[in-house]
Amino acid sequence: MSRRVSHIFILGFALFALYFGAGNLIFPPSIGLESGSEWISSLLGFSITGIVLPLLAVFAILQADGKFENLTKPISPWFYAVFNLLLMVGIGVFVTIPRMAATTHELGVGALFPGVPSIVTIIVFFVITFFFAKDASNVIDRIGRYLTPVMVALLLFIVGKGIFSPLGTPTDTGITQAFSKAFVNAYQTGDVITGILCAPIFILAIRHYGYIGKEAKNIAVKSIVIAAMGLLIVYGGLLYISAGATSLFPEKIESTMLVKELISRLLGGGGAVALAIVIALACLTSTIGVVAVIAEFLKKLVRERIGYTAWVAIICTISASVATLGVERIVDYTMWIFTLLYPIAIVLVMLGIFHKSISSAGIYRGAILMTFIVSALETLAGFGIGKDFILTTLGYLPLGTSGFAWLVPAIVGGIVGYGLDRFFGVKKQGFSQAIMDESSPESGN
Repeated sequence: MSRRVSHIFILGFALFALYFGAGNLIFPPSIGLESGSEWISSLLGFSITGIVLPLLAVFAILQADGKFENLTKPISPWFYAVFNLLLMVGIGVFVTIPRMAATTHELGVGALFPGVPSIVTIIVFFVITFFFAKDASNVIDRIGRYLTPVMVALLLFIVGKGIFSPLGTPTDTGITQAFSKAFVNAYQTGDVITGILCAPIFILAIRHYGYIGKEAKNIAVKSIVIAAMGLLIVYGGLLYISAGATSLFPEKIESTMLVKELISRLLGGGGAVALAIVIALACLTSTIGVVAVIAEFLKKLVRERIGYTAWVAIICTISASVATLGVERIVDYTMWIFTLLYPIAIVLVMLGIFHKSISSAGIYRGAILMTFIVSALETLAGFGIGKDFILTTLGYLPLGTSGFAWLVPAIVGGIVGYGLDRFFGVKKQGFSQAIMDESSPESGN
């Protein structure tokens, strides 16, 4: 295998591993169980949120010269810091990272060794995370070269066993709007946000291998394809396996219990061991990547008054404390955060794909503002504040009852923002080019 091909596979495996964390193993089986014979529609919805958009997030950041701040500059100077802080602290430190540690215990160590307290698993989990994340420059290489291959092999074995020796045949569960429900439920994986957060270190790893310019983009695209293929096979397999098991489990079974029972029925006595290894590797790889990115961001935010390694330690300590709550409690209290921030992240990714072609900052501002308004209203409704009025009002919007109430307002906001930007004055040089010039080496920044 040539050096170039080896790098593509290492990067592709690392990207797969960064995305495939706790939620990616927990949520597909739950969605499949609910979907039954509509599992293909659910897979399509889940794949858009869980595969297409997250991987497009990497491409969007690549289009913005590998920097998320370039993608947000058109909106406002403060938006990057505030939105990133909400993503990284609100979701990363208090949701994604602790959920992965708690899942490692509940589905992995705790299942194999019931006598081991969760606090022991959590401490060991974060000690390992600290060891791998403390050197930011080698995070991607370590994940792709050492941790991911074992995880991928086990996942493919589990999925293959479930496909060729299914637990049953998918039956009609009476579900409606399977596509949109899976699309929205996949918010909980957090993968679009993971893509936004981890894209810079992924792109940095490509540059560390010595690739630049068009060659770097070519390497990135091929690595993204490898990650996408892996995620589609695993998600499709998990959804299909659980869709065929609708008669075996109660409708309201807990997500973690469903995964344990599925693997146990598929693999028998060895299922618990295989699941424990997969869970530990999946959660560790994602956690290491996210911790590294958050620590790097916070270091820059405080102008390096606190160093990178210190931030890694602080993040691990805080997330370990939250992880003691357990998976179900973490999932229960976090959906509102995703409802508020996820649509904004999706719109940013879609704008980022065409970043170099957009010549008006008003498109960004209008689209993000309208998306935020709709997301905020849906979040309030989720808390029961003006629920009937808000849901009735949003129901009049196209796709408003299908989980996409923000879509048309985002498009309209972008158009209106463009019109206002043109009306109040247009600079001769497009803002996108100006941003690229500002971040180039020749600019002196």
